[in-house]
Amino acid sequence: MKNKLFLLTFIVIFALFCTVGCEKDREYDEATVLAEAKELIEKSIVLNELYFGVGISYEMNESEANGYYYPADVYSQDSFGIETVDDIKELTRLCFTVDYSNQLINTKLTAVTDEDGNIRGYARYYQKYNALDDTPECIMVYKNAPVYLKDKVTYHYETLAVTDVKGEEIFVTLDITVTNENGESQVRKLTTSLIEESSGFRINQPTYASYFDKDRYDELQKN
Repeated sequence: MKNKLFLLTFIVIFALFCTVGCEKDREYDEATVLAEAKELIEKSIVLNELYFGVGISYEMNESEANGYYYPADVYSQDSFGIETVDDIKELTRLCFTVDYSNQLINTKLTAVTDEDGNIRGYARYYQKYNALDDTPECIMVYKNAPVYLKDKVTYHYETLAVTDVKGEEIFVTLDITVTNENGESQVRKLTTSLIEESSGFRINQPTYASYFDKDRYDELQKN
């Protein structure tokens, strides 16, 4: 009886373990995944620039500014094909997974405050509305937004390949050429991943890159 009880307990524990830890890797059509990955990576380039690059420039219009934010330059804004901050959010959700989209929107398009309500991080853009009818008026740009991405990145889509599958996440790599402001270039591997959500495939990891200065990195490691 004890042996049967032990065996039954072992089977239940093993079944629970497999439910949690033995998730089956999803099956996929390679051609479909690569086509989706290429399209999504191309979309992400615009979003990388909006969130981490120079982004939308602003007009030096002091009468419309409020100390921290200036109205967006219309020509710069039009180059991204957007009219409102909601358009940026929509583009984000069409490219990235729900979790990654929320991370970007909540940290880059929303002011970050501490428990006392003090602002610890300014939204990069916010929507200004007309005071009379509450219609969208213009995008306001945070003038002190840090620019993290300054280097030119060329994506070599002919090298795009599926390299791994973990559960529902499909990992792909491709070669990229990163050129810094001094004209120095390096070829690197970029790895990102896709997850198929209810609305289709979406990227679940960053697709941006910066020039890696190994000498500078080694110097910092010594200090």
